[in-house]
Amino acid sequence: MENRVFLNSLSRQFFLSFSMLENIIALCPDELWDKKAAGFVFWQQLVHALAGAHCWMREEKPEVSSFLTFNGKNIYPELEHDPEITLTKADVKQLCDETKAAAEKWFEGKNDDWLEKPLFETFTNFDNTTTQLRHIMYHVGHFDAVLREQGIKTGEYLDYWG
Repeated sequence: MENRVFLNSLSRQFFLSFSMLENIIALCPDELWDKKAAGFVFWQQLVHALAGAHCWMREEKPEVSSFLTFNGKNIYPELEHDPEITLTKADVKQLCDETKAAAEKWFEGKNDDWLEKPLFETFTNFDNTTTQLRHIMYHVGHFDAVLREQGIKTGEYLDYWG
């Protein structure tokens, strides 16, 4: 049997966290979608949360995210400026689906030995995976707080037990 104990655990935790992010997209009311919340446009923060995983969870050398522009307009996923356009929930869901597919491929056909291998220099596949997991969880907590502040009931926290 192939050794995938740690990889399976990381994958499970990543996708539980990712599910919570998907839930945030579904829960966000239209009146909050394009408004600043805690300093940034709500949907733009969602794209930011997705962009890291989309960029870094890939076999080829990580490059700047493809989420810099949408339909030729700057959306500034690093939150350095306000976006030039508004992305709809369907647009962000599309980016979410692309990111999820990249993450699924990231875990596919690997084993625990792969986690030890450097992605570059001393930064391993394990480091990269846990960095993306932490980044998504950070933003899930942020979005959860913004929604609760608006009186919106958020989804349940998902853990190992689902």
